[in-house]
Amino acid sequence: MYRFKIGDYVLYGVSGACEVVDIGKLEFGSNDKIYYTLQPYYDSRDKIYVPVDREAEIIRKVIEKKEAEKRLPTIKKSKIKGKIPAREECDVILKSGDMDNVTNLIRQLREVKHENKKNHKSLNIADAKMLTYAERMLYSEMAIAMGWTMDQAAAELSECLG
Repeated sequence: MYRFKIGDYVLYGVSGACEVVDIGKLEFGSNDKIYYTLQPYYDSRDKIYVPVDREAEIIRKVIEKKEAEKRLPTIKKSKIKGKIPAREECDVILKSGDMDNVTNLIRQLREVKHENKKNHKSLNIADAKMLTYAERMLYSEMAIAMGWTMDQAAAELSECLG
C-alpha cells in the first residue's frame, strides 16, 4: 500500500504543490521500480518521478480548504520574525513545508529585496531563487486548497506579504 494515491495533492520540494497523476512502473529507464508521477500545479507540462521507496521525500499532503481558510488571516497579519537564516537553514525550511516558516522566509527575502531596491541593487541570485521557491510553495498550496489559480493566489497573497 502506498502513502499517497492518484488524485492526491502533495508538497514536493521546491516544486511546491503537485498532483499525483500516476503510480506505477515507468515506460522508460529502469523498469523494476514503482514511481509516483507528480505534476506540479504551477506547470502542467512538467512531470516529476519519485520512486515509491523514497516517498519520504514528498513532504505531505496539501492542506484542506478549512485549514487554508483558518491560515489565511494569519498569513496576512504575520510580521517578520528574525533575520534571514543561513542558506542551509533556508533549505531545511523549504523541505519542512512548514507554512508559517515559509511565509516568514518570503517576508524576510522581500524585505531585503525592498531595501536593496532603495540602493539600486537587486537580490543576489541565490536569494532570488530562494524567494521564487518559497513563493511557489506557498502560492501553489493555497491555490489548490482555496480553489484558486496560481495568478489568483499570487494576487491574493503577494500584496499582504510585503
